[in-house]
Amino acid sequence: MFSSSKPNNKKKSKKSLFKRIMAWLHLWLGLASGIIVVIVSLTGCIYVFENEIKDFIEDWRFVKPQKEAFLLPSQLVSIADKKMKDKKATSVTFGAKDEAAIVGYFVEKKEEGERGGRGEKGEQKRGERKKELAQNNEKAKSELKPQGKPGEKGKGKEKKGKGGRRQGTFISVYMNPYTGEVLNVKSVSRSDSPDFFRWILNGHRALWLPYDIGRPIVGVAVLIFVVLLISGIVLWWPTKWIKSIIDKSFKIKWDASFKRVNYDMHNVFGFYSCIFLFFIAVTGLVWSFGWWSKSLYWVTSGGKPLVENRESPKSDTTNVKEFNITTADKVLLNLRKENPQAAGILISIPGKPADPIGAFVYKQKHTFYNMDRYSFDQQSLKEISIKTPFSGKYIEANIPDKIRRMNYDIHVGSVLGLTGKIIAFLASLISASLPITGFIIWWGKQKFGKKKPAAKPKVASKAIPAPKLKNTAEQEITA
Repeated sequence: MFSSSKPNNKKKSKKSLFKRIMAWLHLWLGLASGIIVVIVSLTGCIYVFENEIKDFIEDWRFVKPQKEAFLLPSQLVSIADKKMKDKKATSVTFGAKDEAAIVGYFVEKKEEGERGGRGEKGEQKRGERKKELAQNNEKAKSELKPQGKPGEKGKGKEKKGKGGRRQGTFISVYMNPYTGEVLNVKSVSRSDSPDFFRWILNGHRALWLPYDIGRPIVGVAVLIFVVLLISGIVLWWPTKWIKSIIDKSFKIKWDASFKRVNYDMHNVFGFYSCIFLFFIAVTGLVWSFGWWSKSLYWVTSGGKPLVENRESPKSDTTNVKEFNITTADKVLLNLRKENPQAAGILISIPGKPADPIGAFVYKQKHTFYNMDRYSFDQQSLKEISIKTPFSGKYIEANIPDKIRRMNYDIHVGSVLGLTGKIIAFLASLISASLPITGFIIWWGKQKFGKKKPAAKPKVASKAIPAPKLKNTAEQEITA
């Protein structure tokens, strides 16, 4: 990535064994992972400003503020359900006074055999569904299986593809929160019909490959990138802290040759961005490897293990009643009273008797680490708590749980607001340039197809000195 040796230096200084090992690792690991780092970095640059770009180009996200209060979730869902016909709402999101409300839907992707309904597989599936419906009440009262990962919104027991990812289409109905007017309907699928930013995210996380294939590849490349950052600093470190060497390590000589400018850009830009890139890479690896996620939590907690409770909170099912959407109205009103300055509130609508009413209170726009997460019994509205790093109020969480909540916002820079996002953007842009400038440095040192200059023949005898000529006057006198 970056080193401190001069390019094309004829007189090479003797390096220690440690630096030679670092140089070898830096070179070959960089060449092996370069193209992946470029893709991940460039897609990351774009994705950093996803919300800001959407706010700029999607005008249906905003409404004219009014003095009247917002409509209740039950009212918005009633209007949206008529628009969506046979679909059932899964969430309602309220933003600021000038933002549209969003009623969310999830349409499950049907497997092959379910579509036609006549195949053997389709018959089997229908039989399984009938059996499940017949036993629904008994299951609700007895053993309840885990329904989704903690912190995920209303995922329930939907079908998942390879890698545990939900298969289906997410539909967002944008509505005027004051009047209930439908402003826009937007559908997004992870695989079948992704929008631009979902496509960018698929490239960022999995190189547009199936997630169970692409995600480990990206994870290994990012892990290599961490090694490149460390080895790059070792190679960059000045041998002597004198002015001439310091200037070469911290400044770019823009008026020099292309080779020298490219070399300086690799070293200097790499140094200035390395601390930011280190945090971006470390936080990104949390989604790639479970062992890394647990290890990072262990380090930040001072040796405490990460509690990964895969079981979601459950509503009381001893007295199963049909869920009344007006219950969500009560949840919203209570949360508004407790959080009058909230930037947004999301209410998840339970789809099964055991599902709780989920609630997310956003304290800042486009920031997620400091939001509060609640789960309420869908009948009694009693708060249900379950121990995970993401549950409960942010202010009441311990330090390692707060750090874990910050993981995404650190990764994209939003933990520092717009300034942090700009820093993350510039650092990612530099990250994309490092494999390119490093490859140019390596390529310039190679001698592919270059012929060695022919050696000049050595003269065996000494040259005979030419006789001195006499001047004209001497010649005339001699004659």
